Amino acid sequence: MATLRRSEPVGSQLPAAYHPGMRAAFLFGLVCLVACGSDDEAPFGPSTAGSGGAGDVGGSSASSGSAGAGTGAASSSAGNGGSAGSGGSAIGGEGGGGGFPSPVPDDCITDVSAKADHVYQCSDLAWNASVPGECLTKACGLVFDVHGFTMSGQMQEANTRLAELGAAAGYIVVQPNADPAPPSAGWAAAEDDPKVLDFIQRVMAAFHTDPKRLHFTGFSQGGDMSWRFLCDHADIIASAAPSAFGQSADEDCFSKGVAPSREIPILYMHGTSDNLVSFSNAEAARDAVIDVWGLAEESVVSSDADHVWTRYTNATGAVFELLQHDYTGVAILGSHCYPGSTDPGGAPGQLFSFKCDPPNAFDWGEAALAFFQAHPLP
Repeated sequence: MATLRRSEPVGSQLPAAYHPGMRAAFLFGLVCLVACGSDDEAPFGPSTAGSGGAGDVGGSSASSGSAGAGTGAASSSAGNGGSAGSGGSAIGGEGGGGGFPSPVPDDCITDVSAKADHVYQCSDLAWNASVPGECLTKACGLVFDVHGFTMSGQMQEANTRLAELGAAAGYIVVQPNADPAPPSAGWAAAEDDPKVLDFIQRVMAAFHTDPKRLHFTGFSQGGDMSWRFLCDHADIIASAAPSAFGQSADEDCFSKGVAPSREIPILYMHGTSDNLVSFSNAEAARDAVIDVWGLAEESVVSSDADHVWTRYTNATGAVFELLQHDYTGVAILGSHCYPGSTDPGGAPGQLFSFKCDPPNAFDWGEAALAFFQAHPLP
């Protein structure tokens, strides 16, 4: 089947449970159930979502990139309002090891030191960033890891550990924080997507990251953002790993019969007993990607009584993987949780832990990072 191309930017609407006007009611339901101790049933039905996709998990690691002049983000059309702010490449400068250019600060990324817990203030948002020491002397990869509704960058790291894992593997990891703070935190596509794209470009320019190893992942609302970015920015994003959110039917990608500008590798995780975003949305997402890209099941990556990890491919080498699991966490969330997480809870504004109850056959952060390592841009 011929690959269809995107014709319009993605829409800005979120499923009903995430509309800005619904956040207060949604949050009230969560708080009430937690405060009242009711674990019997969820106060809301499944949200609307459409298509999604996944990629290939492999063991081969991506190249670390050249140690020459750094290249910033290639320009791309921004969904929902366009790109905001700086981009382009920063080349030259007094070098680090092997002639690699020194980091270049800007008006937002003012501290370009190696540090595990940077917090940059930019575009009215706080951006948690982990910059390993080796990334000052060679081109590292870059991972954006986006939290869900009610959460923060700190909570996202407690569940994925991608900043920790990425540091050991040669990746800068950014975990942004939505505004307002938890427990009211939530993403608005039209307002926040341009800010995220701008910060991606800033980090790439400041630290001369490897342009072939920019990756995007997110959970719940962050998963929805992942779909938007992989659809609108497949020219710069090497691979993506959305979780706990099928691609929204409101968005002009896959479910509308069109596709990203290239067949970007996608790893998609969703729980079968998700109380916030029904697994039927994951099935619709899978079917839409299969249809648009002409995929067929290639293999089962792994499976047991509680999970099935299926890989789909086509003749041109596109890869989509669906990682479905039966694990559950706190009763209100059901399977809307992170497998392998040890999230202790108790972060500022946190309503409950988002971990899936153990034992789990896989760790989501580890799976996402392995997928990214296996799928740089060609």
